[in-house]
Amino acid sequence: MKRLLICSLLFLAGSVTTANASLLGPTSYLSFADSPFSLLAYQYFYNETFEDHLLNTPGVTATPGFVTSIGFAFGRDSVDADDGSIDGSGSPGDSYFSGAGSQGITFTFNEVILGALPDNVGIVWTDGGGTIGFEAFDAANQSLGVVNGTHADFSNGGTTAEDRFYGAINAGGISRIHIWNTSGGIEVDHLQYGLTVTSVPLPGAMVLFGSSLFGMLGLMFRKQNKLA
Repeated sequence: MKRLLICSLLFLAGSVTTANASLLGPTSYLSFADSPFSLLAYQYFYNETFEDHLLNTPGVTATPGFVTSIGFAFGRDSVDADDGSIDGSGSPGDSYFSGAGSQGITFTFNEVILGALPDNVGIVWTDGGGTIGFEAFDAANQSLGVVNGTHADFSNGGTTAEDRFYGAINAGGISRIHIWNTSGGIEVDHLQYGLTVTSVPLPGAMVLFGSSLFGMLGLMFRKQNKLA
């Protein structure tokens, strides 16, 4: 009985959310297997690859820009694996583009549609020039920080060795991300966002269960003291 109670209390303690935020990247990315989010458990999770020529995963909007296949018949730079093989070329795939790299692209998440803001958000930078910047914002629209990268190869030939993942983790939710580069246009892919299971607030039943466990522990310890 004591062992069961202790294990249950440890489970409850592990479900408590924290206010810590982390920025991720830039890290090399050729397929979704390279994502730090690929093996986590989620209440919901979406990976927008744009391969259906649309930005249509729920609860997110982007500005400015467009899906590359809408604007370009060639010269696209998708994540390498999106064409079915990792071969050093992202040209056959699809992605998201803006001609104003220094202005960048902002992806904004809709809490009403999603039910809760994502706590894990990532994007893959695939093309552009100069220095790359990534910034994430919390539920109150306060910056969680900026990450920079200098991995652009200044090629628009669909090369993928330069592709990098940028992301953020914040238990309190992420309302939007902004990614940019200082020269030329900007191209991104694999917008991924989700709410991890451990970030779901404890329901009332769990809180009551925890209170009952503490009460039972107190009763058990009092009985032991009387027997001592």
